[in-house]
Amino acid sequence: MRMFRYITSLILYLSAVVFQHLATASETLPLSQNWRLQSSAQVKAGGEQLSTPGYAAEGWYPTSVPTTVLAALVENKVSPDPYYGDNLKSIPGYREGRWLVMPEGSPFKVSWWFRTEFELPASHQGKDVALHLDGINYRANVWLNGRQVANSNDVIGMFRRFEFNITEFARTGAKNALAVECIPPGQFEDKQYRTKQLEATTGWDDHNPYPPDMNLGLWQNAYVTATGPARLRNPYVLSDLDVPSLKKAGLTVTVDVVNTTDAKQTAEISGKIEEITFSQTVELGPNETRSVRFAPDEFKQLTISKPRVWWPNPLGPQELYQLELTAHVQGQVSDTNNVRFGIREATTYINDEGWRGYKINGRNVLIRGGAWMTSDMLLRLTHKRYDALIRYARNANLNMLRSEGFSIRETEDFYNLCDEYGVMVTQQIFGRNIPDEPLAIKCIEDMMLRVRTHPSLVHFLGHDETFPTPTLDQAYKDLLAKYDVNRTYQPHSGAFDVEERVKTGGTRTGTLELWTYATPGHYYTHKEDGAWGFAQSGGIGGIIAPVESMRKMMPEQALWPPWTDIWSFHTVIQGGKYFDAVVNALNARYGQATGIEDFCKKGQLLNYESARGMFEAYARNKYSAMGITTWKYDAAWPASPTWQYVDWYLQAGGAYYGAQKACEALHVQYSYDDHSIYVVNSLYQEFKNLKVWARVFNLDMTEKWSKESTANVDPDGKTSVFAVEWPADLTKTHFLRLDLADLGGKPITSNLYWFSTVPDIPADPDQTTGRHFLQPKSVADFTDLSKLLPVKLELASKIQDQGREKLVSATVKNPTPHLAFAVHLAVRKGADGPEVTPTFWKENYFSLLPGEEKSVAAAFYPEDLGDVTPTVSVDGWNVLK
Repeated sequence: MRMFRYITSLILYLSAVVFQHLATASETLPLSQNWRLQSSAQVKAGGEQLSTPGYAAEGWYPTSVPTTVLAALVENKVSPDPYYGDNLKSIPGYREGRWLVMPEGSPFKVSWWFRTEFELPASHQGKDVALHLDGINYRANVWLNGRQVANSNDVIGMFRRFEFNITEFARTGAKNALAVECIPPGQFEDKQYRTKQLEATTGWDDHNPYPPDMNLGLWQNAYVTATGPARLRNPYVLSDLDVPSLKKAGLTVTVDVVNTTDAKQTAEISGKIEEITFSQTVELGPNETRSVRFAPDEFKQLTISKPRVWWPNPLGPQELYQLELTAHVQGQVSDTNNVRFGIREATTYINDEGWRGYKINGRNVLIRGGAWMTSDMLLRLTHKRYDALIRYARNANLNMLRSEGFSIRETEDFYNLCDEYGVMVTQQIFGRNIPDEPLAIKCIEDMMLRVRTHPSLVHFLGHDETFPTPTLDQAYKDLLAKYDVNRTYQPHSGAFDVEERVKTGGTRTGTLELWTYATPGHYYTHKEDGAWGFAQSGGIGGIIAPVESMRKMMPEQALWPPWTDIWSFHTVIQGGKYFDAVVNALNARYGQATGIEDFCKKGQLLNYESARGMFEAYARNKYSAMGITTWKYDAAWPASPTWQYVDWYLQAGGAYYGAQKACEALHVQYSYDDHSIYVVNSLYQEFKNLKVWARVFNLDMTEKWSKESTANVDPDGKTSVFAVEWPADLTKTHFLRLDLADLGGKPITSNLYWFSTVPDIPADPDQTTGRHFLQPKSVADFTDLSKLLPVKLELASKIQDQGREKLVSATVKNPTPHLAFAVHLAVRKGADGPEVTPTFWKENYFSLLPGEEKSVAAAFYPEDLGDVTPTVSVDGWNVLK
């Protein structure tokens, strides 16, 4: 019964999430269920007949909306699971590599029909009825009850919401039939194009294979609204916060009021923000749309004292307000519209070196985050997946996601969760220039009107690795000004040559080296592609998924050795050899991998040390280093190695937990360039008399050097405490343990590094191409880690319910005289079952000194568990199971 109540409440919660930011008119009818789908090649009837109630759609595929055509065919088992093995290659229309043109003979080159029937309630009688299609890829002809509502000359562009007045077509208290003919993108001459984008549709660059249908379909919500003669559209609250005091904020409320009739209308527009109320009367001409504004200079109540301010995590709470708007005509409610907003000031600036920096509520903030890619190849954009990925970012104190320009223009669900979890967003506008510039502008206009309400959105990028045309660049600036979007903008994602950074907007992109493999010391020892300035890309290269994920994505015989055809397919479109540098580094540093288990085990260490080193370098170098959105945070399909901190199965591995360690709010860290120990504070409060303790151990845990000191650290500051003095008689592999405690000795955090007497020495830059040789002069040798003696750990755990999730408390003790290295905790489905994903651990892949005990917390959702009893397991590099 408890589970039933939980599932019921979850369904209601998700329903509220899905529709809370639709056009929340007085009456909204979702059109999500009871759809049928069929290829136009199999349908002889036209739109008039297909949109007749009672039409017998025999042989059509049942589906729901939102969906793409291929997602629906997979759901109906017409097409195989495209995420497993090389199944995707067997789906008709599949093409290798990067492509923009739908191939001849593809079943997706023709249009596909979506059809549904629904009943409009009698309460809609006498009201203005509108059909909303919030996402169509790519063109559409729309028919209702035997009449064409709109045609494909007007209904075009994936990143636009469409609203059609269907009052004259709709039948209240009776069945209505809706038929939408979706026409695919990619209708060009099949030749090579010197661009990565031709249309206002989603793309995948080189991240993963392209779905054969090119994401054709109704990919966002469909619904019907009914209102009186005055409709409310595009509500917005612009906040003007007093900084740095934060004691006062002025709120400017705007909303578009649409007269849907051919007669003049008088409408009273009233608003409410908690206890604050305001209203004004407007006269609307026939079919007029007018922007109505409530400014604090006229409406004094919109100047509020002691506002609750929105902060990104972990700098403060994510305070949100609700604006409720109502339109009355002749004393009757004509429409309502609500929008959530936050009060904050987000700005960017260019520093003396020409790099872009960020401020939030008047304070500097170091950006440490990742590039965000469309989260699913078939656009199955579930709340579960969004919640997991964005919560993972918060859990690691990753404070920004850069929504990539080849991706979709992200959904309300994405932005709502970023608002709630305190993750800032930089939104890229397009990947490349497209020939149809007026369409591009329409898409971006709609996007700006939709996303400007979200406090998490802080900055816009123009195009990816290139400039918009002068026409588009000016149009973007004009739209930002026209709609008071109040975010900064730069035209280009980032320079390849850092000397060009001022022209591109104060940021740089990555290099071949950083897209393949980077050592943990790279961001300390390099300047131009190290922790200096702001990097919109770059990173640590290929990230290796845990072995459980590998086994989910392909058959066992494909898992070894690198690169079988199937494994190579599950990397990037260049194939597995693109990441040979990762494999070479893994084998050189940790010893030749003997199989997939050993490869993935070593891969977690390889990625952990690199991710930690990168993010720590940015913290040590702030604010000469302004930040990084590493390439990239998530993946749209199962892949490894690829660019991902959380994999498609929502599993977090070594790279993620290395980043989490580095991004602790109060942190102690080692510098790979000058051996200094720093305390880094990401919070806006001072800490005094912190105890810092550093110890160096040989492989057998013999202590070789130790030093203690105290340190103070300013708000958002960093303090150099002392330098490590390396003894001469160290084993080839040795360790540095750092501990940070408060004045009373209460532990705050610890950090364990592993080093080799064989140093990492990178290759010299290739001055002729500006790129780098990938074969280093010397590689750190950690092969002696295989000699660590096995340990048996003591584990005690407790799992309890809290709201809509389960909390885990786990305490691990190392009772042995040996190091327990890279300890990994997992919540499992039963004693020997698979790992529950997502699980949000506060720390993982940590190490325990002899006799040390650590308590770690985690959370997961019960619906991801199924009907089995959860258990907590522990394993590790040298941990006996």
